[in-house]
Amino acid sequence: MKLINLILFSVLLIYCNRPVHEIHEESFVADTHNDVLLRAMRGQDILTRHPDSQSDLIKLGEGGMDLQVFAIWVSPTEFNQGEYFERANQMITKLEYLCSRVPDQWAIPYDYQDVVYNEQHGIMSCMIGVEGGHSIENDLSKLDHLYKRGMHYLGLTWNNSTSWATSAKDENEKPDSLSFIGLTNFGREVVRRCNKLGVMVDVSHAGEQTFWDVIETTTKPIIASHSSVYNLCPHFRNLRDDQLRAVRDNGGVVFVNFYPGYVDSTFMGKAELIDIKYELERNELAEELGSNTDAYWYAESKLLMREKRSIAPTINNVVDHIEYIANLVGVEHVGLGSDWDGVELMPTGLEDVTKLPFITKKLLDRGFSVRDVQKILGDNFKRVFKEVTR
Repeated sequence: MKLINLILFSVLLIYCNRPVHEIHEESFVADTHNDVLLRAMRGQDILTRHPDSQSDLIKLGEGGMDLQVFAIWVSPTEFNQGEYFERANQMITKLEYLCSRVPDQWAIPYDYQDVVYNEQHGIMSCMIGVEGGHSIENDLSKLDHLYKRGMHYLGLTWNNSTSWATSAKDENEKPDSLSFIGLTNFGREVVRRCNKLGVMVDVSHAGEQTFWDVIETTTKPIIASHSSVYNLCPHFRNLRDDQLRAVRDNGGVVFVNFYPGYVDSTFMGKAELIDIKYELERNELAEELGSNTDAYWYAESKLLMREKRSIAPTINNVVDHIEYIANLVGVEHVGLGSDWDGVELMPTGLEDVTKLPFITKKLLDRGFSVRDVQKILGDNFKRVFKEVTR
């Protein structure tokens, strides 16, 4: 039985009728990108209600989550080459420990049948997704090792390019300084190895040429674990229409990112003005904590939170992106990839994971059938995961 907070339940009864709530509760709900494990690595107890987090054990239960992908992200600025793989393993060990504390509520799935079993027994599947190919340190045996520990998707790049795949950020901001663009021969080997193991290839953060090289190389459906629509918000992290069509033709799924800067084209400009306003305070934090540290990021986010909330888009912007993809390439190719606890704030109406039932309500309000809503909430993820691992 999923944990549902009585207060949330009462609010839902006011704002959406009982059938909507039941539809959400009865659906398989999956989200493909969450960075809350970084909080756990800093010593925060995410198995209790944490006031500053967008997700934790309690909130995930209240949001009706059945499967949450925990991102294994190693900062390429806080850690050095040669430390990435070790840090990734430390994060997986932390997730294993957390699951061991609540085995009746959380468990790491190692195959599709584990996901089915967990769903049937009211246990949230804590799936492992590695964000950034730098964590395998140019070594396919390390890719194999992470797979054996439960990794089910590999994001080929984060914002930093690797020596075998270029990132969207680098392809967009400094293409002339890159020694190559796209996938190298080793990069194609990585994709083929993922296909063989049954690891989903994740193209979020990958550059456009990397994306097309993946499409040319892969024999399995791919995912974009946390990306949105370029045509609605022209940011380099989002996918263009031809990319969305290619994902459809490949049988893959795009999981929409909720971050305001990726769903609202006006947000970044307004946010930059707030950053400038607090430049002195931000510089002081950077001097104290180091500008490239997680500690600085959390402190800066807290400093700017109130003012940035005032310029945040709403849940409707997120649903716009979901609807756009569904209309362009079909409802079978879109899902949820929130980026909980990996971004400083979320849209109004989606401030944390407890608000997920309102996504269900908004989709139904826009005329999506119950079956189509269920596909978006999680069945599309189950389908692509099953196809990649078969």
